[in-house]
Amino acid sequence: MKKNKYISEAKNVINLEISALQKLKKSINSSFNKAVTQIAKCNSKVILCGVGKSGLIASKIAATLSSVGTPSFSLAASEASHGDLGMISKKDILILISNSGKTAELKNIIQYANRNKILLIGIVSKKDSVLYKASDIKLLIPEVTEAGGVVPTASTTSQLALGDALAIATMKYKKFSTQD
Repeated sequence: MKKNKYISEAKNVINLEISALQKLKKSINSSFNKAVTQIAKCNSKVILCGVGKSGLIASKIAATLSSVGTPSFSLAASEASHGDLGMISKKDILILISNSGKTAELKNIIQYANRNKILLIGIVSKKDSVLYKASDIKLLIPEVTEAGGVVPTASTTSQLALGDALAIATMKYKKFSTQD
């Protein structure tokens, strides 16, 4: 009996994530094209940053972008305010990922990007957030129901899928092949 209960729970989690991906697919718009074009034309680095689970997603997206020909790395938001903002140049593109867009650790990075006119792409689910309002290119992730009610699951699945889509679309734009 317990085995069936856990199987049912697993299927529920997967269904929530499938639903999140379906919502994400419907939400893709011209901002996605703008992000791909800017990332593909970047002559410097693409720097990704998030806090908590979004930070882990940022690291994965940076690794994927790098592996398909776009120099990228992830920056720990907590370290940024303690000297690591110096890693970001005016030629770079900064991608910040946050479900709420109100994460305190991102505020200094947002201010730094805006002050130095660094292109800021925000991946966020709240239009009323600091990150959404400050972003040059806004990639809005639909609000979703998280598995267990509170644990970042469906939202991080959406972030990851959007990052993969950005990487592959950028790769296609740059005509990056297996030989490259």
